Amino acid sequence: MAKTPEEAQGEPSADGAETGSLFPPAHAGERLRDARVAHKMTLEDVASRTRIPVRHLESIEAGQFAGLPGRTYAIGFGRAYARAVDLPEEEIAQAIREALGSSSAGPSREATQFDLDEPSKVPSARIAWLAAAVGAVILIAGFGIWRTYFFPGANVEELAQAADAEAGSVRAPAAGAAANRKPAAAAAAVDPKAEVVFTATEDNIWIKFYDGEGKQLMQKQMALGEQYTVPADAVAPQVWTGRPDAFEITVGGRTVAPLGTSEVAVKDVPVTATALLARPAEPAQQSTEASTGTDQAG
Repeated sequence: MAKTPEEAQGEPSADGAETGSLFPPAHAGERLRDARVAHKMTLEDVASRTRIPVRHLESIEAGQFAGLPGRTYAIGFGRAYARAVDLPEEEIAQAIREALGSSSAGPSREATQFDLDEPSKVPSARIAWLAAAVGAVILIAGFGIWRTYFFPGANVEELAQAADAEAGSVRAPAAGAAANRKPAAAAAAVDPKAEVVFTATEDNIWIKFYDGEGKQLMQKQMALGEQYTVPADAVAPQVWTGRPDAFEITVGGRTVAPLGTSEVAVKDVPVTATALLARPAEPAQQSTEASTGTDQAG
């Protein structure tokens, strides 16, 4: 019975050497494919181990790295594939970087804040909050040491009385301002069950939605103009994407601020109507540029 080219390639010859070793792989994809065949694994086996879609594995083996979701994912997928077939991860990652560098017509996009060779390396919201808490404790402790050193004889009672007097002088204006803000806040109130819709403003953009327990709601590469409505009954829905700037978001038909204005991945971001409406409306820089353009037009 005739053998397939892949089976023949991994079959040892009479002298113990593998056939095909005289023709080294032309690119990292061929090297990964040869290792997979040597391990007697199918593409479905690799997909099961790495959770990478078969179509992406086929692109990797064909050397079509530019056809993957992006440089970050191409390198991350290559590392995961290499682990699955016992190849050196860094060698494969470097080979893919070189392939992307030689095939790209323009400068490659690099993440500015984190090394995202693998999407799983994005810091979680819990780590960010922990870092903020540690920073706040350090600031408070530093202020206490500074005050004790430079003002050792300060009278605590006198300071408290001065603070009470200052608070009383501004309490009345503050109460009036709060009363003026109440109508505006009531006008801005929106039903927490309002429909949340994401619309892709660029083509082939990866995004994943999941609830508070990590259950996946949707994951795909959205086409230009494609929309996704967050289920109204989803519990604490969240989003993960490497291109937060490539989506327009509406809540109850009202456009809200994007999740980001640059190509920096975001993860575990709440996408309930209440959470999205609580975000700042627009960056200050954009508002300043808009007002400058209006003044010039006038």
